[in-house]
Amino acid sequence: MPGDGLSQVLEWAVEVVKKAGQIGIIGVDSPTTTSYPIGKAMNKNLTLRMGNCDHRAYIPRLVNMVAAGVIDPTKVLTQDEGTQDAISAYKAFDKRQPGWIKVELEPQQARKEV
Repeated sequence: MPGDGLSQVLEWAVEVVKKAGQIGIIGVDSPTTTSYPIGKAMNKNLTLRMGNCDHRAYIPRLVNMVAAGVIDPTKVLTQDEGTQDAISAYKAFDKRQPGWIKVELEPQQARKEV
């Protein structure tokens, strides 16, 4: 179901991991998410580890790579929207509409100058 991808993936992960296995969840999820198949995971004696990522370990190196021109982060951007369109842009992204992979939100003033 669009907009519910993480919940589906978590269900699948609990189903496919062997007993006494481990599941790692890396990324960002809404703090309001309240469901997880905890009972199934406990009955399989699974180990769960989760978190966003170790930003402090990666950001300085990535900033240096961007500054040196080694990588261009703008190449992953598929959409450019103004901040006034943030809600509709997020809805399109969340529903995985075609072409919505990475979105840049810019203040209206910055967009006019470009």
